[in-house]
Amino acid sequence: MASGRFIAGDWGSSFMRLHLCEPGAPVRVIETANGRGIKFCDDPEATFFEVAGPWIAREGPLPVVLAGMVGGNIGWVDCPYADCPANLDDLAARMTRFEVRGVPVAIVPGISCTNLFGLPDVMRGEEAQVFGWLVRAGSMGRRTLCLPGTHAKWCSVADERVTRFFTSMTGEMFEILVTHSLVGRGMAPAEPGVPIAARDPAFVRGVDTVLANPRLAFEHAVFSARSLLVMGSLSAETARPYLSGLLIGCEVRDAIGALHEAGEPVDHVTLIGAPELSALYGAVLDRLGIGHDLVDGHAASLAGLSALATHAQRVPA
Repeated sequence: MASGRFIAGDWGSSFMRLHLCEPGAPVRVIETANGRGIKFCDDPEATFFEVAGPWIAREGPLPVVLAGMVGGNIGWVDCPYADCPANLDDLAARMTRFEVRGVPVAIVPGISCTNLFGLPDVMRGEEAQVFGWLVRAGSMGRRTLCLPGTHAKWCSVADERVTRFFTSMTGEMFEILVTHSLVGRGMAPAEPGVPIAARDPAFVRGVDTVLANPRLAFEHAVFSARSLLVMGSLSAETARPYLSGLLIGCEVRDAIGALHEAGEPVDHVTLIGAPELSALYGAVLDRLGIGHDLVDGHAASLAGLSALATHAQRVPA
């Protein structure tokens, strides 16, 4: 359309977040609307138009670009992954594109690789953040990115390409332990809207516990959140941030060690994600003497989706 407006969306398993956008550097968000995650949708087409329909009725058949589990095997369309190494053009070429109710839709494929442990690995949704950052950063030598989250990603990039990555399930493990395990019994519930702070003494204690003991593996460290609570060294309020410090400390320590052993020594990490969570990872990197910078994950995702939307409009379906 003449206006150049488009709809960009992160549609994951648990939530949908759509944005009515105008292209630019940075992309300008006109309006935002939220909807059900893909795992809660029996009819993704109907769900999409419930949320985006008012924009389309007002603006016309806006082009749409979506990332996340909307392209998975439980999504709207099952989109094959793009293989690493991959750059933005490779990702754009593998987008699944179709038209529905007169609206052109492009779904980002996600990327796959054989990780440094020789195992298959995949991401779906985070690639929009990675390439959004790459669009802004431009060509450079090898860099290490970390995308904290439910399934954190550690990515190696070089000259605008993702070469490989690996996944850490730290976020999900934290929720499982707090909600369903003995370790979580006796912990005070999290205060709504109040994230764990990087300077919280209990979080720092958890980090220092694992960094001071390189042989202390995750499966051995985690029970200390229970034993210290039982013995009175942790309170119900401090056990949760302590456990977070243990898990994030183990993840960062082990990821840096694995990269070093794979011939990719790390002296700087770019953290892309929610600012509060990224700050926790940054606190661990500080203690390891490794530099870092923080990139807002939402802004990076919009930048990546905007670049892909431009490509989708340029190439006929």
